Amino acid sequence: MASFYDILGVDSSVGFTSEDLKRAYKRALLQHHPDKAGSTRNVAGGDQGKTTVSVDDIALAYKTLSDTRSRQKYDLGLQNRVQISRPAEVDGTTHRTGLDTVDLDALVFDDGSESWSRSCRCGDGKGFIVTEPELAAHADEGEIIIGCRGCSLWLRILFGVEDR
Repeated sequence: MASFYDILGVDSSVGFTSEDLKRAYKRALLQHHPDKAGSTRNVAGGDQGKTTVSVDDIALAYKTLSDTRSRQKYDLGLQNRVQISRPAEVDGTTHRTGLDTVDLDALVFDDGSESWSRSCRCGDGKGFIVTEPELAAHADEGEIIIGCRGCSLWLRILFGVEDR
């Protein structure tokens, strides 16, 4: 995942004001919004090999960098090369846009890849993919939450574990 500085298009070494950060946030939202025609939704100019950026990523980047304490923690994590993964937590709360709940039976099982998938309303035919090891890791909870590969939507999948 791209750094929060890259997502917002600000240079961490130069320093920036809160107004600079707010302008960068608004610019990033307009550039990467999924409903905007022609939106590349990619970091650094729209090359297809770059990391996809969601509206949630942009909001989290702004929230983290605009708060002094959160920014210090984030910078420390970057220095230590700690992977910060989505959905990230800031101040103990997790935010997910467009969370739908379905049963595992609503997904299509693919024997070849031994995974379940479901299309997303963003148009990605296999936007949501979950594998057997992922389900096994969440067997105690009986649910797993996964993000779409193509947008900022989330899916809560409810399932039960059968004894064999």
